[in-house]
Amino acid sequence: MPIKEGLSSAESRTQLRADAEGLIRDGADTVAEISGGALGVDALALLYRRASDPEFAADALKLLHELQTHQVELDLLLEQLQDRETLLTEEVAHYHALYQLAPAAYLVVSRDGRVIESNAAAVALLGATPETSEEQTLSQYLAPPGRTDVANLLERFETPGIVATCKAWLAGNNSVELSINASLIPSGDLIMMVIAHCPGPNTHAARS
Repeated sequence: MPIKEGLSSAESRTQLRADAEGLIRDGADTVAEISGGALGVDALALLYRRASDPEFAADALKLLHELQTHQVELDLLLEQLQDRETLLTEEVAHYHALYQLAPAAYLVVSRDGRVIESNAAAVALLGATPETSEEQTLSQYLAPPGRTDVANLLERFETPGIVATCKAWLAGNNSVELSINASLIPSGDLIMMVIAHCPGPNTHAARS
C-alpha cells in the first residue's frame, strides 16, 4: 500500500485498519499473500476447532477475524516502513553526493574551530583533509592575519540561519585571499562554512 503523507497518528491508524479490512474482504488468497500465513499454525488450528463448536463459534470467528485484521495491519505497516526507509536512504545518498561533489568548498566546524566534515572542494582548496585528526582545526590552514576574525565569527553565532562573513588568507600562501560565509545549523552546536578563493588584487599584501 502507498504511504499517505499528511495524516495524523489516529488517521493513519484508521486508514491502516481500513486497508486491512479491505484486503480481507478481497479474499483469503490476497490475505495469505500479504501476511505470509504468519498467524501461527497452532493458533489457527485452535480457533478453527472452536469455530466448529456451536458453543464457541461466534466468539472464535470474531477473534479469528480480529487476528487476521491485526496481522494484515502489521504487514502493511512493515511494508510502509520499508518503503519509507528506502526513500530516506535514497535522500541521504542524494544530499551526501550534492555536498561532496559541490564546486564550492564546504566545511562543517565546531565552535572551537575543529573541522567535523569537509567536501572534495574544501580538501582541494586547503590542500589536506582537516577532519583526519581531532587535533586539527581550521586555523591551522589559515595565515595568522585572518585567524582572529574567523575565531570571532565562530563565537558570535546565536541564531541559526543568519549568515556572517569574514576574510582570511591561506596558510603557506598568504597571497591567496579567502572569503568565508558561515551559518549556524539548526542544532546550534555546529557551523556550516562556504569558503571561496577571492580573485583580484592581493589585498593582504597591500596591508602587510
